[in-house]
Amino acid sequence: VVKYGDGTLHQIPVMYGDMTRQVASIIRDNSENKIPSAPRIAVYITGVALDRNRLSDSSFTSKVHVRERERVFDANGNVTGYTTQQGNGYTVERIMPTPYKLTVKADIWASNTNQKLQIMEQIMMLFNPSLELQTTDNFVDWTSISVVELTDIVFSSRNIPVGVDSEIDVGTLTLESPIYISPPAKVKRL
Repeated sequence: VVKYGDGTLHQIPVMYGDMTRQVASIIRDNSENKIPSAPRIAVYITGVALDRNRLSDSSFTSKVHVRERERVFDANGNVTGYTTQQGNGYTVERIMPTPYKLTVKADIWASNTNQKLQIMEQIMMLFNPSLELQTTDNFVDWTSISVVELTDIVFSSRNIPVGVDSEIDVGTLTLESPIYISPPAKVKRL
């Protein structure tokens, strides 16, 4: 959220994808006389690399036993509730996932320095130096908790001398996160 000069608050659109020539041309309606609007944030992946420091035994399989509560059905076969009795039982066999390191950049487009500082302040205060994320609420997923670390900040895309160009100023935040790519789990009904 950015506060404009008239005191109103405006949300900033976030789009996925870097500013390639084709995308920039489409946003400008194929015209050289129109520039993309600001403020805006563009988020894109810049790298995925195998994280050898977190590699484990790839043949390891973890088994989790899960019990459902017994379901109550109506005449049409729809679930209407649950009882206190045990229902179906399952065994979930999870195969060891492969660890990777994901690098993401967030380009913050701003029309002036004050606007850019407002946006960066709201984002950067979350990182000290990292932010913990939960990607799913599935308790069987052992890769559901991850962390995002702010590794680099480029305050401005402008070079000295600035000149008389009215280009949008772009600040870039580089973020890294350890991720996993998991093979499918085997679910066996008891």
